[in-house]
Amino acid sequence: MQSNISNPIKNYLVLSLCIAAAFVIVSNYIGQYAATVASNAVNLLVSAPLVALSIILVLRNGIRGNFGKAWIFFAAFAMLWFVAERIWTLYELVYQTSPWPSEADFFWLAGYPPYFAFAFFYMRSFGKSVSTKLVATAIVTVLAVLTFIIYATSEEHSGLSDYERALALSYPVADAVSLLPTVLALGLFFRGQVNLLWSLMFLGMLSFAVADLGFTVLSLDSKYYTGHPVDIPYLWGYILLLFGLCSHLQIFRKRGSGNQFNDQNDMR
Repeated sequence: MQSNISNPIKNYLVLSLCIAAAFVIVSNYIGQYAATVASNAVNLLVSAPLVALSIILVLRNGIRGNFGKAWIFFAAFAMLWFVAERIWTLYELVYQTSPWPSEADFFWLAGYPPYFAFAFFYMRSFGKSVSTKLVATAIVTVLAVLTFIIYATSEEHSGLSDYERALALSYPVADAVSLLPTVLALGLFFRGQVNLLWSLMFLGMLSFAVADLGFTVLSLDSKYYTGHPVDIPYLWGYILLLFGLCSHLQIFRKRGSGNQFNDQNDMR
């Protein structure tokens, strides 16, 4: 395992994760509405910079090479999810009505294909490092998660329509598929072939997957509300992605505009 992230950045990352969790936990002690407001506020604070930094990376890196294409797709993913988040907040805090299901689901689900494309181009330069055994492990992990999702949600939930049930299940299913590149990236990290910088970009999606599974289980039983403690890993997902982008921006400044991040050795 390797890490090229300086200790101050690591400390800021851990501090940010703790603060986000504390906001959710403390606000829940105050009340459900306070938890909803706090969760929406923290969400805006971490998702808006994510969009801004992703656009900056696109502008600085250009469209050449695997990483240039990867950042274009990541920016599309970040913007689609940002729109979804703001629609959710609008329904919940302004219209004061249930934001689920709503138009926000379209933007969230539309964000997964760009993320998959991002992961494909992001990992493409490491194709020779990805062994058959690692691919098999990733596939088995995805199938295991899908099996667990089917088992955990197999009971009938009379409070939801067929559309709502299918919509709730679509998120963890999409997340399970996203675990394929995540397992590959983490496998490379633990084998010492890539550094923590790379892993943050996939640890974020892993955190989203955990949160979405909790969201699905609670929503099927009509127990979910924005600001529920299950939102903690969801906010962590944005924070991990945000710090991953910050680290990439640091590498860009060190390496100069003429290099398009195609040398694996500098990423280890």
